[in-house]
Amino acid sequence: MLKRGCGYMACFSDTKGFVIGAVSSGMGKTGVASAICLLLKERGLSVQPFKTGPDFIDPTYLSLVSGTACRNLDGFPCPDLMPFFYASQCRESNAGIAIVEGAMGLYDGLGRDGLYSTAWLARTLGLPVILLVDARAAATSVAATAKGFAALEPLAPRVAGVIANRVSGASHAELIASALERYANLPLVGWLPEIKGESLPSRHLGLVPAAERASSLKTVEAYANALRERLDTDKLLAIAQKPSGDYMEPPLPPPALKSDGSPVKAAVADDDAFCFHYRENRKLLEILGAEVSMFSPLRGEAIPNADLLILPGGYPEIFLDALSGTDFFASVRDFAETGRVYAECGGMLCLARNMEYGGIKRDMAGVIDAEAKMTGRLARFGYVEAEATRGNLLTKMGETLRAHEFHYSKLEGASPDTFSVRKSARPAETWTDGFTRHDGRLLATYLHVNFWSCPEAAARMLAGAAGGR
Repeated sequence: MLKRGCGYMACFSDTKGFVIGAVSSGMGKTGVASAICLLLKERGLSVQPFKTGPDFIDPTYLSLVSGTACRNLDGFPCPDLMPFFYASQCRESNAGIAIVEGAMGLYDGLGRDGLYSTAWLARTLGLPVILLVDARAAATSVAATAKGFAALEPLAPRVAGVIANRVSGASHAELIASALERYANLPLVGWLPEIKGESLPSRHLGLVPAAERASSLKTVEAYANALRERLDTDKLLAIAQKPSGDYMEPPLPPPALKSDGSPVKAAVADDDAFCFHYRENRKLLEILGAEVSMFSPLRGEAIPNADLLILPGGYPEIFLDALSGTDFFASVRDFAETGRVYAECGGMLCLARNMEYGGIKRDMAGVIDAEAKMTGRLARFGYVEAEATRGNLLTKMGETLRAHEFHYSKLEGASPDTFSVRKSARPAETWTDGFTRHDGRLLATYLHVNFWSCPEAAARMLAGAAGGR
């Protein structure tokens, strides 16, 4: 249960913002949202980007162009903390404007009511929505679409304007604008033609992260150039408003320190191979007393002197040759004998004996007696609830975590034994997940966990690591 840290506030942040929502996936939200970040930055505004849901890839583009770390606003693990995350991050970055990129279609979330969807988040924060609509081969139908999206009660947020994508030209845009004004009472805030030759490439799990492509900024600039003369930024800024809602802060356990009062040292892998983690987790670990160091296995950086090693998810399979060319796997194996190790998804795969990808097999850390296999198809996807069937680094037996899974892999040769997992959208669908070593020093799981949803679990992990190596 959360406490009201600052009481109810009609306005919990002075930073105005708006949400970029869309009719469905594939509308070009990331390109458009990133381009808007770039254009507003050109106007001298400090832009704080956010991404709806547990997406760890799209934020890399928003961070790149804004120059400010994008943060997730994922309602499922901690629904009461959306105002807290928005306000605290805007204060930290001294933001002049906030842009929230939605996920999937505006109303697509958990179940038929779209829980934790972009619309849910916009309602929770009291922010207006700019709806992105694909206008290819449509004109008045764009108005019908926008009007329908704006009127889906009781789920509708305030849809305040439209951006049309894939417009054939100025006369087409004028027709759309006229229809929107007459039939939907909505302004056309901007429009883009179909952009030829530039795109944000995809692979399994979503877009290719921005840092992997030298041309990522060039691609976003192409979107910005297409939008620059076609976006009414004055109108957009006039639509932006201060958020409203019930602002709460989570009660936090006391810091976990070593017996001599010194902080627990946590080392977190962080590069293109290990980029799938809630960035706000680091801040919570530091609040709970940890001294956090980030390091890059891909650049050959050694594991820092630490009590706790955190291996996030990511794309270790893509960089298998590079990782195998360092002593990373051997150092992980050595660390696991004396320190605590927490690994999620791709980080867990690195603990297997070996991994096969693209017809090539490479030895890995060998901490888990299993082989990592890429499935070629989506193995698990969605929000889950995981009940601990045995004590582990994070939870006592019987305690429950809210988390997210998204992977194209599996481990063969070892049986998971730590969590009984059920899919939130289909509670009858259950499976077993997680590996915990007999000495309790290791937790490896497919779960992606936002520690702010379970501060006590994060503190328990640090307390375990405080016990010494």
